[in-house]
Amino acid sequence: MKFKKSVYIVIFTLILLFIPCFIHTKKDVSTTNKLDNKTKEINKSEVDRNEMSVFSSNTCFKKTYYINKNKVPVYKNFDSNNEVLYYLYEDDIIVSYKEQNGYIFCEEGNLGRKGWIKKNKENLKGILHKNTEYKVDVDLIDQKIRVYKNDKIIKNIKCSTGVIGKQDTETPLGIFYITNKGKYFYSNKYNQGGRYYIKFFANYLIHSIPVDKNGNIIEEEKDKLGFPTSHGCIRVPMEDSKWLYRNIPNKSLIIIHY
Repeated sequence: MKFKKSVYIVIFTLILLFIPCFIHTKKDVSTTNKLDNKTKEINKSEVDRNEMSVFSSNTCFKKTYYINKNKVPVYKNFDSNNEVLYYLYEDDIIVSYKEQNGYIFCEEGNLGRKGWIKKNKENLKGILHKNTEYKVDVDLIDQKIRVYKNDKIIKNIKCSTGVIGKQDTETPLGIFYITNKGKYFYSNKYNQGGRYYIKFFANYLIHSIPVDKNGNIIEEEKDKLGFPTSHGCIRVPMEDSKWLYRNIPNKSLIIIHY
């Protein structure tokens, strides 16, 4: 009986020794999780407060913004007392090339006009999303286009986007919408054109492999598909450009990302 009592005492002592350790460990884990979550919230807040441009990259010159209200003035220089060139309206899309004195130098998406806008949350927002039946997803890493209908992939297309690291040739990141379509264009600046294009921002298009002034495919450009070698537009095979032109309606969503 005495032995049995001693065993009970030992067990009770061990319980008293180890239970606080388990309780303390659990408390530390809980506190750590709360701190981690709080840190994430603070970091997110810092990002939201300091940078309105969701669509940008450390390797890119260009940043995409969306106009937050009607009649935002675009100035000739980075000074609000300067000449107003034109106005932008809510949900208009702009692509910024540089920033100075609290202003951004940008291009607007309809006519390709340029100028300076005061960078603040009153004028700009970092996201614009309107769901559409068709979506064209452009992956700059994979150099692939994935076409969705009602959120299901219906087509995969190899493409060639703009040369990375050059302001004049980068394909802008962001959410865009098809604004116009056409069967043929030609650029005297680049001495080449394209067939079956869809326009998504200013002079940025998704179009066929480049063609010459007679409309014939430039053979050496065929081998460049799958690599970022364009002047900023998005090139696809001729049969795919024709399919996109015929099947994807105006105002459809285009997402361009890494």
